[in-house]
Amino acid sequence: MTSSPTVIRDVWMDAATRLEDAGISDARFEAEVLLRHVSGCSRADLYAKLADPIEPEVVARLGSVLQRRIAREPLSYITGTREFYRLEFRVSPAVLVPRPESELLVETALEHLRGQRARRARVVDVGTGSGALGISVGKHRRDIRLLLTDVSAEALAVARENARALIPRRRADFLRGDLLTAVNGPLDCVLANLPYVPEDRLPELEPEVAEHEPRGALSPGTAGTELILRLVTQLGSRLAPRGIALIEIDPGQEDVVAAAVRRLMTMADVEVLDDLSGQPRAVRIVAN
Repeated sequence: MTSSPTVIRDVWMDAATRLEDAGISDARFEAEVLLRHVSGCSRADLYAKLADPIEPEVVARLGSVLQRRIAREPLSYITGTREFYRLEFRVSPAVLVPRPESELLVETALEHLRGQRARRARVVDVGTGSGALGISVGKHRRDIRLLLTDVSAEALAVARENARALIPRRRADFLRGDLLTAVNGPLDCVLANLPYVPEDRLPELEPEVAEHEPRGALSPGTAGTELILRLVTQLGSRLAPRGIALIEIDPGQEDVVAAAVRRLMTMADVEVLDDLSGQPRAVRIVAN
């Protein structure tokens, strides 16, 4: 990357080459995102100005963020945003980057809530992080009361900022506490994307995840199901009749989690949900 006058297209292609050489997949797209981030322009503006000269200050800023990405810092931490369920969420190193597979929980929750119109539903996002799950449901349901819980004050600050930006007219309460300890029943919908990566699998994760995302939000311990099973023990006394709980899991954990639910919530309906790739991704619990 040089500071000599050149055009936007050349700078973009040079950035893409540097990212590709560093082993970054989808290098051209990521170079575009970073270029738009440092220049403050929209995608339409960028494409309209590809043959225009680029300011040296923009080239310098691009060089700085490229170094961060080449060091495998997540793209979303560099730009400060991540799209989830067609909404743009603010993210920071205090929270996990929302993943597309978690949208399954939002879709399933909204489908269930469409049939629950008797009273204002209480929806809890446990271990909320950026607030992606709960806020996405709240964006599409004006009639719910939303509660977002996390043990991390820093994560709750990010979730609060996202709620102000994305659902400013919805009621949302932010509760610091361990799982559901700060929440009383009855609850109509519980969403949970808790840490579930087994400890010995952490070294196998991509550097973006293993080296940059918060360790405590990735793994709860040796088995990976420790927090999930603790949550299941709390659901029986808090889930309303016909209330739903949706718990994201790592593929391979479905039998352990489903067995615990059937043992502790003997009257509940339990189902394992697959994601779009056909992998077990969530356990769905409906109280009777």
